[in-house]
Amino acid sequence: MWPTFSGMYTPKHFDLPDLSHARLMVQEHPLATLMLIDPVHGLSATPVPMIWGAPAGASADEGWWLEGHLARANPHAAALASAELGEVLVQFNGPGAYISPSHYDTALSVPTWNYLTLQVHGRVQVVDDEAGKDALLKRLIATQEPDYAAQWRGLPEDFQRRMLGAIVGFRIPVARWTMKAKLSQNRSPAERERILAHQEHHGSLEEQLLARWVRELSPR
Repeated sequence: MWPTFSGMYTPKHFDLPDLSHARLMVQEHPLATLMLIDPVHGLSATPVPMIWGAPAGASADEGWWLEGHLARANPHAAALASAELGEVLVQFNGPGAYISPSHYDTALSVPTWNYLTLQVHGRVQVVDDEAGKDALLKRLIATQEPDYAAQWRGLPEDFQRRMLGAIVGFRIPVARWTMKAKLSQNRSPAERERILAHQEHHGSLEEQLLARWVRELSPR
């Protein structure tokens, strides 16, 4: 029996249990890292753009999944179909930024790093039939460039078949997930406000993206 991935260290004040935020993370940062323990090659990690899906009419807390595809030439594609493969781990990384201790109330402080990350665990279902992969690609296209769908449908059928044959699709029904938002929740309100003001008015693009999440998650 191959080992499985343990959960991420997430102090309670950094835990973000609202599924709508997890789905927003996937939509805004779709390039995930797919990690698996390959029975042949051991621990492996591959960057893969993914989207989330859910049953039609499902409520927010009902089952959902991730899906994407790999090049057939990628050794990890064969590993996905292995009967020995256990759960995989998918990680989405959101914005992150250095936090200077100059924003804190006391000089007895040290720097830190704020960030958002989402980890998803589940077992892989391989999608390798032509119709299934074609539908999967159309869902992926719809999230990034809906207008390209018409161009894809207009390509020669033999070209489409070659392209579909060169990939292996997959779906990962989500068994469990954790989203961590480390946003200085353990600091005083005044300190948090100084950090936020710096990020919004003087920060890099990454800091501004992080600040937007802080605003989104702040109590109304």
